[in-house]
Amino acid sequence: MGLARNVSAALLLLAACGQGATARTRLKVPVGSSPQRGPSDAWVTVVEFADFECPFCRDEEPIVARLEAAHGDDLRLVFKHLPLSGIHPDAEAAAVAAECAGQQGRFWEMHDLLFVAALDGAALLSDARQVGLDEAAWQACRAAPEPASRVAADVSLAASLGVDSTPTFVVNGEVLVGAVPEGDLSAAIERARAAAVASGIPRAQYYDRAVLGE
Repeated sequence: MGLARNVSAALLLLAACGQGATARTRLKVPVGSSPQRGPSDAWVTVVEFADFECPFCRDEEPIVARLEAAHGDDLRLVFKHLPLSGIHPDAEAAAVAAECAGQQGRFWEMHDLLFVAALDGAALLSDARQVGLDEAAWQACRAAPEPASRVAADVSLAASLGVDSTPTFVVNGEVLVGAVPEGDLSAAIERARAAAVASGIPRAQYYDRAVLGE
């Protein structure tokens, strides 16, 4: 019975966190007020639905960082929370901690630490101190309902789009799921950029018009 439970848990983990890279129906993902890194008029917007506790998300982070550096101002990264609380008990608290860091303009600094550090309460506090947060304000934010509501809004958005695995990358609407090889993600970005440049749409309007259809 113990072995069967372990196998079932492993299959659930693979199904929800880090399943093989696949392409699915194109998605229209609104950026909203989600954290962004890169220019708002980038030709390519990569929306990442991720869970700070997901080991496959953690493995993808160096790849994402290299692609951001390689594509410069042509690439914008947008982060959406998808904590898989059923298999990752610390993921939601980490997401709230990141949102509260964002209230002090340090979301990305906290984001980078959360993907490489432990996520228990002591580790979160250590991360907050390391990125230079006002500790009292950060703790008060974590106890307030608003950051958890923002995380829940991302989870609801993911559900409405049929996104149920982490990481999920949406590259100008093209979906890649799971532990995506660097070459595959890079190729998707290159395809998206080539199509955007060839579209004739001004780059500042491209995502809204061509991807969202607004």
